[in-house]
Amino acid sequence: MLNRYTTKLNLFLFTLLFILYLCFGAYVFSFVEQPTEQMVINEMAKTRKDFLGKYPCVQEDDFESFIVTLLDANKHGVDARTNFTTVDNWSFAQSFFFAVTVVTTIGYGHVSPLSDTGRIICIIYAIIGVPMTLLLLTIIVRKLLILLNSTYIWFRVRFSSDTRSESKIRFVHLSIILIFSLIFLFIIPSIVFTYLEENWSFIDAFYFCFISLTTIGLGDIVAGDSPTQRNRLFYKICLTVYLLVGVTIMMLVVAMISLIPELRLIQFFLSEQEVENEQERLSTSEKSGLLWLPRSVSIHSYGSRNVPVGQPYRRQINETDNTATMTTETSKS
Repeated sequence: MLNRYTTKLNLFLFTLLFILYLCFGAYVFSFVEQPTEQMVINEMAKTRKDFLGKYPCVQEDDFESFIVTLLDANKHGVDARTNFTTVDNWSFAQSFFFAVTVVTTIGYGHVSPLSDTGRIICIIYAIIGVPMTLLLLTIIVRKLLILLNSTYIWFRVRFSSDTRSESKIRFVHLSIILIFSLIFLFIIPSIVFTYLEENWSFIDAFYFCFISLTTIGLGDIVAGDSPTQRNRLFYKICLTVYLLVGVTIMMLVVAMISLIPELRLIQFFLSEQEVENEQERLSTSEKSGLLWLPRSVSIHSYGSRNVPVGQPYRRQINETDNTATMTTETSKS
């Protein structure tokens, strides 16, 4: 059992570790990317100098203004290399893709509202759409967890003879799901994107899949943005379906990991007294502000308690324990 001082110390050390991790990431990115950035800058400066030398009739200020116009158009997804009328950024398919990226918080930046009215509508749309999406995905994840419970029971009956090996069965079951998720959400789509996108390598495609499904959404690489893309309408629809399914599966995997007792690291940052105070404040078990902690389980026994056989990935709620207790007392009387 951890006291409040120990949990505060753990939180301080973890926060310090997190800050050091951010600083380490900043140093690594700076070290890796600065040489490439300088190379691009030198190449761009040489190209600019060669162009102005080849066409002395072009004034440097006019050339600068032209470049700014091109960059501003490109920021909004308009490709200056072709007729801008063929880009069709706000067709229904592209708009539907944009709506999906907004409500799933991926938020690609190539296509964004240009008018003030569109930006206000986007804010209102996201305020309503993001909670709706999270609710829908949460419901779907709960349903899928029930299915995974059945597969876990099959694993346990088939390969486990005692409760001591239950932890191993849980990790094997989770590992299989992670492998299938890696194959069908990242590797196979990356191969497909490498084939469909002209200038993408496998690393580019895998990077796009990871950045998209983790909802980081940097927007530096976006599939189907080329105006010359074949079957662009159908491509965007398939891409939208891929994002919705992929984000759902990612939420499922995160939920599974968070519900495995051996992986619940939150127990090192909350004392038993803090958990009890929080539980007393809550009116019902389903309104728990600490979703990773069942109301009926104390912090000192949380990491070692075995999950029931039929519910390895399901949060136990107080109502279930109360019902079981009442049933036992009734049978005794």
